[in-house]
Amino acid sequence: MAAKQSSSINRKEGEITRSERTSATQQAESVLKNVKEKNGAVIHVIISERTTIELPAHLSQEEIDARVDKYIRLHKSKI
Repeated sequence: MAAKQSSSINRKEGEITRSERTSATQQAESVLKNVKEKNGAVIHVIISERTTIELPAHLSQEEIDARVDKYIRLHKSKI
């Protein structure tokens, strides 16, 4: 009988394992959660029926309008 080789021996250089991928995903989700908590209250602004953006709740209506206009100008193909 041939002995099984450990998976680390068969791994190619630079290849990412499933646990490393999961860890990276969990880390990214944790960072996003922390950023959202740090930013405080947000409002959701509907750009189209498929597009919504989050903006800080403390913005004035003029600032909101300016950011929406900028989003539309920069993302015409996605709207």
